[in-house]
Amino acid sequence: MIRGLAHTGLSTRDMEASLDFYTRLFEGKIIMKIEEPKGTPWIEMLRFPDGSLLELFYPRPEQFPLSDKLGRNHLAFRTDDIAAMHGLLLENGIQGVTDIKVARDGNLQMWCTDPNGYRIEIMEYGPDAPQLKDGPCVTLY
Repeated sequence: MIRGLAHTGLSTRDMEASLDFYTRLFEGKIIMKIEEPKGTPWIEMLRFPDGSLLELFYPRPEQFPLSDKLGRNHLAFRTDDIAAMHGLLLENGIQGVTDIKVARDGNLQMWCTDPNGYRIEIMEYGPDAPQLKDGPCVTLY
């Protein structure tokens, strides 16, 4: 059911410096920008030459204080059958399993928690998933 790691999500202390680092030095290409409903920047998604993805979150000190710990850290896995994966997780008593919903990028999404307490995102890409396109960059509002 799982196809592999879809992306890693990391909070940033300085988005400009992070984007410079990952684009200029690591050859990442910004493929998607997501704004919060109130219009403030939220996420920058980068694709690397091998197709792997990195999701960078803008600093949110009021919600996620970034002292020595960076919030919003998670792993995201990709599946071709999110409904079956949802059932499998529930059947196995996995903690934190959420309902399946349509995410802001148009893909199906659900969450659970691994045995160590790490948040795990599970995604089923739709046919128009920005993560599968070579460009140009998409901005979602």
